[in-house]
Amino acid sequence: MRKILLFLCLSILLTSGFAQSCKSFVFRHNTNPTQEKICSLALIEDLKELKERLLEIHPDLYRYTSSRSLDSAFICAIERCGTERTLLEFSQILNDYLLEIRDSHTFFNVRELLSYDRYSRHYLPFWITQMNEKFLIAKAWKSSFPVGSELLAFNHLDPKKTIKTALGFSPIEAYTSIAQEELSSYVLSGILNLQSPMKTSTVSYVYKGDTIIKEVKSPRLRKVLNSPEFLGDNAQITYQHYDKKAVLSITSFSPTSIGSFKKRLDDIFKKIQADSIESLAIDLRNNTGGYILLQEYLMSFLAPEGTKYSNHYVYKRSDYDRFEQLSRVQKWRFKKTAKRYYPNGAIAQEWDFYNSPKGTIDTVLNEPILSNRYKQEFRGKCTLFINGMSMSASANFAAWFATSNRGSIVGTPATGTYTGTFANPVTIYLNNTALPIMISTMKVNSQQDPSSNKPIFPNVLLTPTAVDIQEGKDIHLTYFLSH
Repeated sequence: MRKILLFLCLSILLTSGFAQSCKSFVFRHNTNPTQEKICSLALIEDLKELKERLLEIHPDLYRYTSSRSLDSAFICAIERCGTERTLLEFSQILNDYLLEIRDSHTFFNVRELLSYDRYSRHYLPFWITQMNEKFLIAKAWKSSFPVGSELLAFNHLDPKKTIKTALGFSPIEAYTSIAQEELSSYVLSGILNLQSPMKTSTVSYVYKGDTIIKEVKSPRLRKVLNSPEFLGDNAQITYQHYDKKAVLSITSFSPTSIGSFKKRLDDIFKKIQADSIESLAIDLRNNTGGYILLQEYLMSFLAPEGTKYSNHYVYKRSDYDRFEQLSRVQKWRFKKTAKRYYPNGAIAQEWDFYNSPKGTIDTVLNEPILSNRYKQEFRGKCTLFINGMSMSASANFAAWFATSNRGSIVGTPATGTYTGTFANPVTIYLNNTALPIMISTMKVNSQQDPSSNKPIFPNVLLTPTAVDIQEGKDIHLTYFLSH
């Protein structure tokens, strides 16, 4: 009996020690932590932890999938972790599982892997985009490559094979598979780097009919990511005037200052009035979203004064919800504001919800009246530019724009539907691998068309060609100015 007990104790200790020894080494200083092998036990434990957190946090886990399908995806992920995997391989397994939820706010961002050893990691000196089954260099660091040239191979990696991996790291909302394909181009460069992180790279490409093989030195990651070629214009709102036409570009609804953002819009629409603009294009390409209240503020300049915009916010009470993320002072302010408007108003409804038990799912009706500081309204012709990177609050705006018949939509399908979007993601860190996973804490059910899960398609489909990229043409602007 004593021998049996001794054996059991040793087994427990050995198992515990094994689990501890399987902890990820991502924080160890080495040349390539993403390729480090992690044992099966640690990976399976992290998968089980992820499933528990999803069930605990997510407000509407089976909105676009069934429990059976999601359970099947989980079992498949477990089976794929039957042997040790690299951090990159495990990340792909995680995202394949998460993609079954079809929530663009619940995913693992592959760029996080690039941040490991960001001070020593090298990065290929160009950014590529997929177009008609070809891979074109869209940006180049310090003019190291001609923009618009076709990439054939990178360190003997075939981009066509790598695009399948990139698709596994590209978020999807409901059934927006066309937008997902476009999104995959934006992560393709990162995948190539993770698969082949070398100081010196061999690149094969075609430019003006000639095939060129070139050996290039890859710069440090931090230098590339901080360069103007990759950062682009830091301004979030820009205004271009073309006689009686104008273009308003908004790159994000997540400004550093909400007040400054609103003031900028106030000033621009004053200028639109002063310039006697008759036709306005709103450019939300590559706008991945942000604050819904700023999306609504933009809408207030295009809708009649006093227009209501209805959304139902679906919350799930948990240790990770929006209220729990607030500091003690912020919670006190929230409570004070809620009491001021109690029992009416969305914030008062939220306060009632946050006093409910953990696990409670409730819906808060938010019906703001669209209004801006100077009660300005543009009544002229409107056009909206969107693409696959138009997500979250941008997609919500596009849905409202379409269903209110405010104008024509030009571009490619957005990552969003007429039903609204998920929102307010929190980040959890898996215990063994320390990988950060984003999980939605709120579902925004739009009242534009609550029965439709269809993606937001443009009225006019526009996709740039290789020649357009080579010559730096903005075909959306050309179309707008000619119509």
